[in-house]
Amino acid sequence: MADSAAGRPWRNVTAVGALVVWDGAVLLVRHTYGGARGRYLLPGGVVDPDETLDVAVAREVAEETGVVARPVGIVGVRSRHDPGGNDTYVMFLMEPLSGEPRPDGYENDDARYFDAGDLERRGDEITALSRYMALAALHGRLTVLRHDDEFDYGAATRDPSTWKLFR
Repeated sequence: MADSAAGRPWRNVTAVGALVVWDGAVLLVRHTYGGARGRYLLPGGVVDPDETLDVAVAREVAEETGVVARPVGIVGVRSRHDPGGNDTYVMFLMEPLSGEPRPDGYENDDARYFDAGDLERRGDEITALSRYMALAALHGRLTVLRHDDEFDYGAATRDPSTWKLFR
């Protein structure tokens, strides 16, 4: 691929974000770096080369917040390109299984659940996409693409731990 306009190699990044919903609230973390520094957003991060999206989002939530959560399904995809490359962000609805949220002290310095009132009151402290998706989750306005357990992975000669269909 040709170099980007900035003179660096073109990047194609896939990242995940989690809408962990518990007791009428959504888990957010306050970022310590980059463009979202000092603002709350969904926990998540870059998908490692040996991971499927659902495995990556569960890992990221645990690493960033200490919360063990189960992916319910995909609820949003944000696609972006700029002079440096492409960036795809896949958001999952997740169910917490255990753990009190705590910041990781590196990527974030706070991790907590926000209810709808908190999301509205905190305004610019929360990124626009995170607030929008969190409110949609809390108000039942999400469409969920779930992992398809009925697909015949064997007939397709696919390993369901490394090749997954969501519909």
